[in-house]
Amino acid sequence: MTVVHVLDDYYLAITALITVAYQLFFFAIAFTFKFDKLTDFAGGTNFVVLAITTLAMSGHVHARQIVASLFIMLWGARLSAFLLFRILKTGKDDRFDDKRDKFFPFLGFWVFQMIWVWTCSLPVTVLNAPNVTRYPQHAFGTGRDIAGVVLFAIGFVMESVSDMQKFRFRSAHPDREAICDKGFFYFTRHPNYFGEILIQFCREEGRGDRPSREGREPSEDQLVEGRS
Repeated sequence: MTVVHVLDDYYLAITALITVAYQLFFFAIAFTFKFDKLTDFAGGTNFVVLAITTLAMSGHVHARQIVASLFIMLWGARLSAFLLFRILKTGKDDRFDDKRDKFFPFLGFWVFQMIWVWTCSLPVTVLNAPNVTRYPQHAFGTGRDIAGVVLFAIGFVMESVSDMQKFRFRSAHPDREAICDKGFFYFTRHPNYFGEILIQFCREEGRGDRPSREGREPSEDQLVEGRS
């Protein structure tokens, strides 16, 4: 497969441009029609778009790149689907009551969302970049790979289940002062945040060890030939 080089060999600029364009597109819709249905959906799906784009442009099919990209796609798709489901049930997002009709305050949230998406996508963006994939890769299955898979599985299940548990609790208890103590929330106050932290950590852990030194530095024979 052909590697695509765009602007820089770490895909930092192209992913930033895609993110800005993607978020501004949904911002224009949200501000024009004064609704919140697509705000969080735009954030979660942006991760999926960046992962697919960088993986496709990388021109490589290393198992580590594929697994890491699939993880962020799965997480982003799950988060987007849940947040879209929730906003369709609730009708609006109270966070934007004082911003929805004000251009710059509302835009400020979307700028923050751009930074969030681009920054949190960096581990996978760089992993798929030409300046990484052009080096020989260790075979998938190292200790860090396994740790990343395990952490992702635990975090994904905990975040997914606790998000739904909290949504059901809030639906049954409209009083905002009511404290959720069901399911995972019986054991800890913020199991969904804990699951999210595990997922974010595993993105770095799951990148595996550094690329093999073979091919990165000249061999002794090459050095000798260079001196002669």
